[in-house]
Amino acid sequence: MSDAADIARARQIFEDALSVTAPGPDVDIIQSGVIDSLALVTLIFELEQEFEVQVPLESLEVDDFRTIGNIVRTISSLRREASA
Repeated sequence: MSDAADIARARQIFEDALSVTAPGPDVDIIQSGVIDSLALVTLIFELEQEFEVQVPLESLEVDDFRTIGNIVRTISSLRREASA
């Protein structure tokens, strides 16, 4: 799947699961106040469901989820690790 398709899917999670307008791919969603810490937990859960990946809590880095661009890169990395 392409990055553009994954970005669209991630943006849809913001709309559907979090009921917020999805920011641009490089907007810091935490610093800008788009989501709070509770919404971040919900976001990670929804991403795991949508993309069929597991985000390991022991290696969870908030910076990996600060922007939609980072989210897509993190999802791609998790997919590569899972298929290796």
